[in-house]
Amino acid sequence: MDDTTGSTAPGHDLRSEPPETLLERVQRAREARPERVPVATIEGQDSRLSTALLAATARQSPETLRAVAHEYSRLRVADRAHDYLDKALALDRRDGATYDALARLWRDLGSLSPALGHAYRAVYFAPASPAARNTLGTVLQAIGLREGAREQYERALALDPTATYALNNVCYGWILEGDAPKATRACERALSVDPSLIAARNNLGILYAARGDLEGARAAFAQSGDPSVVFYNLGIIHLARREYRQAAESFAAAQRASPTKRTAARVRQALALSTAGGNQ
Repeated sequence: MDDTTGSTAPGHDLRSEPPETLLERVQRAREARPERVPVATIEGQDSRLSTALLAATARQSPETLRAVAHEYSRLRVADRAHDYLDKALALDRRDGATYDALARLWRDLGSLSPALGHAYRAVYFAPASPAARNTLGTVLQAIGLREGAREQYERALALDPTATYALNNVCYGWILEGDAPKATRACERALSVDPSLIAARNNLGILYAARGDLEGARAAFAQSGDPSVVFYNLGIIHLARREYRQAAESFAAAQRASPTKRTAARVRQALALSTAGGNQ
């Protein structure tokens, strides 16, 4: 579910981690993502990455280096993304956008301690950036500080009332809190700004499923236009409802539409749970 606050950070000094520990974390994360394109051929195979690399070679700046990092992140090559963000920081140690990109990189790798430190630095150096506030909110939410996360999303919206990514995150935050009416209002508000926002449609699908309307959920998921997304999300819903046989069927349909190792693992998980007699 898509497309990126006033709480205190843990007492650990986020800048004191040994560099080798960070590199080891990146390597573990890379190994856990087998579907990425091999590094040896990626620069020649991906036109968007090649274009970004050419631009960074012609004019090296924090902006062009971040663009390269973005493309490597898209391709799930975290170590190279981190290398280019380090180069961007070397040019400007006060660049909030680079700290924001680092926060999102570490967050997506599941390393929340460095993500939190970079997110706070991004807000410090770019206090008027709604994106930086939103990123900080997502990290706080991942840590479990939901009230602090919502505060940051609201600050992002105060800076930019049309920031649909923040509206969608408010919606998801209320889903986590179990407050369906507030979640629905936030998702509908996001869709009123951008009717094509698939993440908000997916969150509405979760809300429909929570009240037992699986057809409504299916219709909301279908807005993505990708059958694999529809079936995968339905599989997650069935898992949550302990309907393991239906979950296995949904994941299998998603796998037929777009085979991935992640979906195949979900098929095996649901089948095992169903075989164990846990199906309702």
